[in-house]
Amino acid sequence: MIDRIRRASLPLLLALVTLPARGDIDFTDTWWTPAEPGWGANLQQQHHSIYVTFYVYGNDGRPTWLAALLARDGTRERFTGTLFRTTGTYFGAPAWSGYTSAPAGTASFTGTSSTTGTLAYTVDGVAVTKTIERITLAPLTVAGLYIGGVSGRRSGCAASGSIIETKQIEILHATATGDIRIDQISTSTGALVCRMQGIAVQTGKLLTVDNATYTCTDGWNAPARIYNLRPTPGGFEAQWLSDAGGGCTESGQLSGVTQFP
Repeated sequence: MIDRIRRASLPLLLALVTLPARGDIDFTDTWWTPAEPGWGANLQQQHHSIYVTFYVYGNDGRPTWLAALLARDGTRERFTGTLFRTTGTYFGAPAWSGYTSAPAGTASFTGTSSTTGTLAYTVDGVAVTKTIERITLAPLTVAGLYIGGVSGRRSGCAASGSIIETKQIEILHATATGDIRIDQISTSTGALVCRMQGIAVQTGKLLTVDNATYTCTDGWNAPARIYNLRPTPGGFEAQWLSDAGGGCTESGQLSGVTQFP
């Protein structure tokens, strides 16, 4: 099935090869509309492509298998492609006898934030548009002690420029309340350099901290938004944006690998 979709989408994918890399969100997750439980979509992203499978129902109320390979079309975080209907071998059959698939319409996904998006598709001429979000299945924690780095930039400030630093990063995270504290510690002196603190809200596999306090020993003191915060197989990663007013902003990303005793 994936091979069939890939061949159908190849011209569009080739056209996108020359586009510069854009976007910093991985939309891979299970998505739904909370007010409409019972259906949803699984998104698996690889670079500029998203393979989406729908678990929806036909006019007769029976499950319908739909899938599409969506390619970034150059319009912000929008991915589009052909939607296919698939049937195949009975799962209990003693031997695999293949599958069949045929175009059924079109599909698009537009990310409106790191945790929300719009799914639009047509099946046999019937158009559907849904606002969807990531499904939270289990609590995530990023608590731990890490060795990592910070890469960012201050712009429009008295002291502007790049931020490229190696840090020890300690994260305290209470999943029950969402309270989180991210400390950046100098690897040479062991002294606290910067602290971000607030309430983390989980949506799917991502954590977001709105209106975090953010202070550094160089005098930086401004609210921050931390987003795309998540555990990784060996540590964690996150991004942030902070606005000190008067056109002075700081943005960047931080990540780390678990530090073992």
